[in-house]
Amino acid sequence: MFSNDFIKLIFIICSVVLHVSPLNATQITIVNLDGANEGFNDNTPVLSVGGNTGTTIGSQRLQVFEYAARVWETIIDGNVEIKVEANFDPLTCTSSSAVLGAAGTTALFRDFPNVPLALTLYPVALANNIAGSDLTLLPDIRAIFNSDVDNNNNCLNNTNWYYGLDGNKPFNSVELLQVVMHEIAHGLGFQTFVDITTGQKFGTPGRNDVYMLNLEDHSLGQTWDQLTNNQRLASVTDTTDLHWVGSNVTTKIGDYTSGVNQGHVQQYAPASLATGSSVSHFDSVLTPDELMEPFITSSSKGPGLAIQLMQDIGWQLFSNFSPIIGKLSDVNMAGLNTETQFVIGDNDTALTSLIFSFASSNITLIDSPGLSVAGEEALRTLIITPNTGVTGTATITVNVSDGTTTVSESFLLTVTNSKPTIVIDSPADGTSYTLTDQITFQATATDAEDGLISENTQWTSSIDGVLGTGSIVNAVLSVGTHNIVASIIDSGGVTSSVNITVNVYGDLDNDGMNDLWELTNFGTLDRNGSGDFDGDGISDLDEYLISISKPDGDLNIDGIVNVLDILIAQQILNGQLVPTPLQLAHGDVAPLVGGVPAPDGQYNIADMLVLMRKVAGIISY
Repeated sequence: MFSNDFIKLIFIICSVVLHVSPLNATQITIVNLDGANEGFNDNTPVLSVGGNTGTTIGSQRLQVFEYAARVWETIIDGNVEIKVEANFDPLTCTSSSAVLGAAGTTALFRDFPNVPLALTLYPVALANNIAGSDLTLLPDIRAIFNSDVDNNNNCLNNTNWYYGLDGNKPFNSVELLQVVMHEIAHGLGFQTFVDITTGQKFGTPGRNDVYMLNLEDHSLGQTWDQLTNNQRLASVTDTTDLHWVGSNVTTKIGDYTSGVNQGHVQQYAPASLATGSSVSHFDSVLTPDELMEPFITSSSKGPGLAIQLMQDIGWQLFSNFSPIIGKLSDVNMAGLNTETQFVIGDNDTALTSLIFSFASSNITLIDSPGLSVAGEEALRTLIITPNTGVTGTATITVNVSDGTTTVSESFLLTVTNSKPTIVIDSPADGTSYTLTDQITFQATATDAEDGLISENTQWTSSIDGVLGTGSIVNAVLSVGTHNIVASIIDSGGVTSSVNITVNVYGDLDNDGMNDLWELTNFGTLDRNGSGDFDGDGISDLDEYLISISKPDGDLNIDGIVNVLDILIAQQILNGQLVPTPLQLAHGDVAPLVGGVPAPDGQYNIADMLVLMRKVAGIISY
């Protein structure tokens, strides 16, 4: 006989094993029991994975637990908070098998307000929600998970937890989300409290629990509350005859091709008793696979048939299971657009049928048209395109609706615009040119958001004004000292510029010689061109003219190559005329290399033949 209606348990658990070969009223709170730098508090940095936006192993673990809690929150209709104490510790693990996690209720209650069945034991979370109040200050569910699974060669041959929320775990990993959903289900009541090693009911005297009332030994045609201890003990290992007879589960038997017998779903009852697994799971032969089988499988994606079992033991269910949306990380971005990933789910609506909408707290920065979602499975991509040239912050809310219920998740968007960089590659600062020189200006401009944007470089001169746009611009500048500015504007409207000085020399003293050439060769502008500075018999003016002349065949230096130049060439070849150094500079056009004169320092018949062919229009250079 019980002294009161509350029976405290020392953590009755069920476990799941791996073999290698809040719009809703319901609130499930995860209580972190881990110490510093372990479990949920492990600060090892990691990259986001499968819609899990945590930045450390610990925060990713917690996000998995919170997402699993959301899944169950959308299903069971409760009005009393359910507290789940959880932590990570080393559990049994070998190279071939491991206990991944274990969970169970922390207390059982009977004969509480609104109880459907007298003298029947209910797990505390269910009892609280039937009673409509918290019957104890204790947490409702206690869970522990195996910390040895990660990065351990001695545990499942270095199989790791997969912390993604998208159901797409890679090879050689274990999906933590499945395991957590599985264990929360045990804590919600997916377990019997019969001692399966003796067949005895829990307590003194032994009492029925609400789970066992739905267990039937089909070979006897009786439910467990009708059996003796010995009969229940035999039923624990009656492999195909231990059935679940709850009406809600039974309505689903047509969905299964195996694991159904005599109109009922089989429970796990192997011939050899498996403590922690036998009875409190669906049979492992159930096909398609189910979340609440004793061994984790790769194909079960949600609570599945456990939903109907929860209804059979007394949980009220929502008439519509609302969508689920995972956490969205705050986004810091610059430039035209960016992307972030998140996860969605729904237990009774196809993911492709879910409807998205958006809201922004700062429509100057970004409005709904600047937000869109890509993808068709659980993992979705949010494409973010702020308004051009605007910076600032906005709270972005993503809404997901199944047509009946809408859920939302918000994040902070911060848009900045990095200043572009620009470098003038040529010419060098302070370079000097003569008046007729064509100057090539070249720059490289880059932007963190836009990439290489050199082609948009704008060139200006302090004397000549706009020179052109492009990474390369050619220009002939006026005489003077030019401040050359190369500027660039990125897609966000931010400008950067750089400048150099270029000197362009003319003939300010009107002596026929470019001032830059004079300064370079004489160091002064005092010479008038008639003298012979270097004493080589060539006047200073001719020296200058030779320096700027081209081998073009213009022997009479009139700017035109014609028959008159051929006549002069004949005189030179006949010895009638000695060519001046300036004539030689113009007339030495042979040989041609690649169609271009390559002067050899001599004037001979080859030069005349090239000249004649040019005058005749046969060649050009």
